[in-house]
Amino acid sequence: MWALLAAILGGIGWLLFRRWRSTLPIDQRLTLPYWRNSLFVTGFYLLFILLGAGVTRVMVGFGRGGWTNLWMVAFFLVWVAYGAVWLARFMPTTRPQPLWLTQSRGWLDAIALLALAALATAARVL
Repeated sequence: MWALLAAILGGIGWLLFRRWRSTLPIDQRLTLPYWRNSLFVTGFYLLFILLGAGVTRVMVGFGRGGWTNLWMVAFFLVWVAYGAVWLARFMPTTRPQPLWLTQSRGWLDAIALLALAALATAARVL
């Protein structure tokens, strides 16, 4: 019952989206390679998230609890956010990227890697 209702609402939403999208002008820069590269980078980001989940599980182990889990949740959130930074760097775009994202990579990467190392160390020590 719920699946049928979700399918009907999804179909109506898709038709409304297509109707709205057909009224917008077509950007000539959005070609097949643009969409292919976007799909490739998004898929790589999803694999990166799965890798982070695996790293988190291996680092903590399966029988621990308490503060260790909280540290590793924070580790995983920083991992996902750092992956999102790289996703924004490599995702094809039709607008220029901000300078803090493209030119000053050193400080942003250093902060993220130091946070990951600190959180992983805190989880292993506890």
